[in-house]
Amino acid sequence: MIHNPSPDFAPGPDFAVDPGQAGQGLIEWAEQLQRKAQTYRGLQDEMSHLVVTETSADGMVRVSVDAQGVPTELTLTDRARAGDPARLSAELMTCLRRAHSTLAAQVQDLVTVSLPDSDDAAARIVASYRDRFPDIPEDASARPARATRRPDDDDDLGQSSYLR
Repeated sequence: MIHNPSPDFAPGPDFAVDPGQAGQGLIEWAEQLQRKAQTYRGLQDEMSHLVVTETSADGMVRVSVDAQGVPTELTLTDRARAGDPARLSAELMTCLRRAHSTLAAQVQDLVTVSLPDSDDAAARIVASYRDRFPDIPEDASARPARATRRPDDDDDLGQSSYLR
């Protein structure tokens, strides 16, 4: 590795820098960094209080997630006991996916409001949530439940892959 004794921001030999101006420029730069750090701390605080709750269309299932997308509440009504387990499972997953998608949208809204002069870090925050929690199709709850094998049927994979 070659060491460059003169940093890229150093003026050339024919350029004179007023030490007072340079000092003031550093002070302004440090103040700008402090303001930006304070803005990001505020954004982090607001994001940490996010909770998203989604309910199935029939009201049988309710799922809440925290700011990290971790489920914090799962409520099933009495109707869930008599329901089809595959349908109940599908409703649970649909509510969870909708909650995650809503969370990503709320994070994007918070970032947009908190950081109107969006920078690369703000874009990475939003992209991180969008990558982890993508939008779900409108017809997600209409998908049929996937067929499952019996637990004791461990040696007949047929034409399906075990890598699902």
